[in-house]
Amino acid sequence: MTDLNVLRDKATGKLEQLNCTPPGRPVFVEFSGTPKSGKSTCIDIVSHFFRRVGFNVLAPTEGASKRTPYYLRRDLVAFNTWSASYALTHIIEGLHHSDRYHLAILDRGLFDALAWFQLLQNNSEISEEVRETVHNFILVEKWKSVIDSVFLFTADSATSLDRENADKLIDEPGRAMNPDFLNSLNHAYAEVRESYGNEFTIIDINTSMNENSSPKSTAAQVANSILDLFPNHS
Repeated sequence: MTDLNVLRDKATGKLEQLNCTPPGRPVFVEFSGTPKSGKSTCIDIVSHFFRRVGFNVLAPTEGASKRTPYYLRRDLVAFNTWSASYALTHIIEGLHHSDRYHLAILDRGLFDALAWFQLLQNNSEISEEVRETVHNFILVEKWKSVIDSVFLFTADSATSLDRENADKLIDEPGRAMNPDFLNSLNHAYAEVRESYGNEFTIIDINTSMNENSSPKSTAAQVANSILDLFPNHS
């Protein structure tokens, strides 16, 4: 478990350095991964920590679950095109906004879009040519290069479904929350990681293999990793 007092001191010291130097672009981190893998919980804890310490944080609401128009959910190609565009919009905002953010946290971003369009090809909803065209656009250097790290959260389908149903009155499968879809999605993430692992700095967090690790301890480790992404100034 990361010492929380040490973590706070590290963050405070880093912020003092940032405030004594000319403003640059924010550090961009993407939280990517499968449903019920702990991603959103970790984002809430990490963004709260950095804001309370005093960092100026851009952390837009996740597009896929909370901002995408409901009527697009019937068409996964349209849905994921909208979600990818939403993520790219916030990358551009973070780069150019006058607020000069220290940290930008993307809840699903470019890497996530790569995985979902890979899934769409695997499910024969788009052709390989279309998937490749979309991937090439997502990987344009101008925005891909600013993603400093991807925290890739995964969990096996059984673990995800157990978490989904733990506080529910009924455990009927949903469109995404069913074993076949979750297994297919995990496979798509693995494919994209294999294909584009050299394009991103990826930190793997498999929460189904680490059930003894609490959300708080995972978030502390993630926050520590984020602090290491900021440049050192003497």
